[in-house]
Amino acid sequence: ILKSGTRKEELLVDPATLSKMWVLRRILTPMGTVDAMEFLLGKLKDSQNNEDFFSQMNN
Repeated sequence: ILKSGTRKEELLVDPATLSKMWVLRRILTPMGTVDAMEFLLGKLKDSQNNEDFFSQMNN
């Protein structure tokens, strides 16, 4: 998860989503691999789609 991404991701997603992706990476970075995966899976299970997932980050 931490190493995923692309050098030109700013061309693929809108600025608001890109900002939330960076926030998510900052949240996951200090976690261990297992903790980060469990955190991410829990959040994804509560989401209908990517838009819903990122909108939940505002809460």
